[in-house]
Amino acid sequence: MTGSELSPHTHDVTVIGCGLMGAGLARQFAKSGFRVVAWNRTHERAEALAGDGVTPVRAVVDAVRAAPLVVSCTSTYDTTRSALDPVDQWHGTTLVNLANGTPDEADAFERWARARGARTLEGGIFCYPQDLGSAEATIYYSGPAMLWTEHERTLTVLAGSSRHVSEQTRTANVMFVGISAFFIPAMSAYVEAATYLLDQGVSPDTLREITVPPLRTITYTTEETTEAITTGRYDSDQATVALYAETSAICLDAVRAAGHRARLLAAAVENLDRAEAAGLGGLGFYAQAKTARDPGTTDTH
Repeated sequence: MTGSELSPHTHDVTVIGCGLMGAGLARQFAKSGFRVVAWNRTHERAEALAGDGVTPVRAVVDAVRAAPLVVSCTSTYDTTRSALDPVDQWHGTTLVNLANGTPDEADAFERWARARGARTLEGGIFCYPQDLGSAEATIYYSGPAMLWTEHERTLTVLAGSSRHVSEQTRTANVMFVGISAFFIPAMSAYVEAATYLLDQGVSPDTLREITVPPLRTITYTTEETTEAITTGRYDSDQATVALYAETSAICLDAVRAAGHRARLLAAAVENLDRAEAAGLGGLGFYAQAKTARDPGTTDTH
């Protein structure tokens, strides 16, 4: 379909961008009973969704005018602006942006969209495409609460644990960046560790078993981390920075001796050594927060 046959607001929601996540969003909207339009720069990707009850449209201007809610899921803020640039009149349409970028880019994008007459929400996706529609999947939204209230019923079909977190546009982006700064290195570190263990003859079943206790520990230590940073209390009767530094250095030597790079473990060793050099060796692990900031950066806690 060219989209020229569509009158304004003939559909419930338009999805811009039909990559892995964007296609998943469009399918989930359609599966939940919404009338969905999809646009992608490479039209074949939008056409591939036709069998899932999604209407592919060739012209982005027609795609935007087809629904009162537009959900954009491209790779970056630049690609989002480039895709939507032909649309100069939004007439109060709500634009939900799920692109990756920095908090400053989120603010700039909000100004860009507002100048064109769009109302905006920012969103941070905390799930994989395969998790969309589940009760556990989460997308955090920020921006005007009235927009969230207006579109909550539609947006929550994507992820059951979604919620509005702030009136400040950039907040969802800040949350996505911050949690990604934990999740991505953690997953990379596990890939490195699992590769080493399997190469050393540990069976897959045993690997799965020995992975569980550390994951349980991370669950409560994240709570302890938050409390320590917010209160500024880093004393510990369990293990000190110095002990972690010594232990991690031994592990790094062993992994490298087996022919592995262990780059994430090396970064942890570097962080611990820096904290110990700063005189924090007698404090708990979370005292690394005191050396995590660049010199001159204000410690708000």
